[in-house]
Amino acid sequence: MKTDIIVKVKIGSLKRSIENFGENRYLIKTDFVKDEDVNKDVIFMLSKYMGVPPNRFQLINGFDKEDKIFKIV
Repeated sequence: MKTDIIVKVKIGSLKRSIENFGENRYLIKTDFVKDEDVNKDVIFMLSKYMGVPPNRFQLINGFDKEDKIFKIV
């Protein structure tokens, strides 16, 4: 199963959360601000929410942007 996950990330939030906006579209709020930490937290949150191991998520676009695309491999 290969699926693209589209994520809009809001960094520096007081409360971490994940919200689904339709098929494979999410808004994720994280309290991290550094790109590397943000990406790890987003993968962690997606993993818990979707029940998919973190090592199956691959960031394919948007490493240092708020709009990101992940692929489940």
